[in-house]
Amino acid sequence: MNPIDSIAKDLLDALPNPILVKDSDTRYVWVNRVFEALFSVRSAGLVGRLDLDVFPYRQVVQCNGGDLRVLETGQLDEATEVVTDPVRGERHMITRKIRVTGTDGEHFLLGVMHDITDVTVANQRLSYASATLEAQAAQLRLHAETDSLTGCLNRRALFADAPARIAANPARVTVLALDLDHFKRVNDLRGHAAGDAALKHFVTCVRPILRESDVLARIGGEEFAVLLVGVDPTTAETIAERICAKVRSTPLIFEGVPIWMTVSIGVKHASAAADETIDDVLRQADSALYRAKGDGRDRVVSAC
Repeated sequence: MNPIDSIAKDLLDALPNPILVKDSDTRYVWVNRVFEALFSVRSAGLVGRLDLDVFPYRQVVQCNGGDLRVLETGQLDEATEVVTDPVRGERHMITRKIRVTGTDGEHFLLGVMHDITDVTVANQRLSYASATLEAQAAQLRLHAETDSLTGCLNRRALFADAPARIAANPARVTVLALDLDHFKRVNDLRGHAAGDAALKHFVTCVRPILRESDVLARIGGEEFAVLLVGVDPTTAETIAERICAKVRSTPLIFEGVPIWMTVSIGVKHASAAADETIDDVLRQADSALYRAKGDGRDRVVSAC
């Protein structure tokens, strides 16, 4: 028995929401005009038929969920579905289904659909815009913290990162101050392009020697700094010697011609008792670096 009288049908037909009614076997009893338009069907052609008799399997699986549960338990079911409107294309819908009881005690399923496409599209656009802004912000942070030529951290990023590392492990932090020897000659004799290539080449020599936890930064011109965490003084000096040896033995091939380079390194191991800052440690590493330069370059000197 159809539980909907003519007045109710007229009322439901006037609503802007697609509405459906099914019997206790989930066979169609009636749908309103908006439902007919959305799915290109006629109510008379649906009566007594199951979803699988009318709609594609994929759509049935998506849209038919919860029908039996609602009929058996009387609990409301609400689900998001995607349907295809023949005129407007893909539409995002929320379908709310409830159980209603006819005058003879028979249960029916009443479903009301609400089009949320505009909201969904707006949310998708908002999510895309948010992701784009986040990516742009990350890119800006990267530019703010990275040396554009070598890809190392810059001085600002080093000084922002180092205090926390030193505070967390003050007795096992070492700073290396590095300076490429006679770098001005490279620029003067081979041009600035060669100088830029030399700086990038130097970084490619150093990175494989460092651990992932170590920090390499370009702090100006041909000057670099390395922050080593969790190493003792002997290990730190060994790392510095390996860097010297690697740079010394690995020429840059620029325009088919080798450019041989060396590096001088000053080493300063932080002191837990002295409560040293990154400025203090780097200043002392610099002093050791200048002694390395004065002693003939291409060497490692440790601060006292």
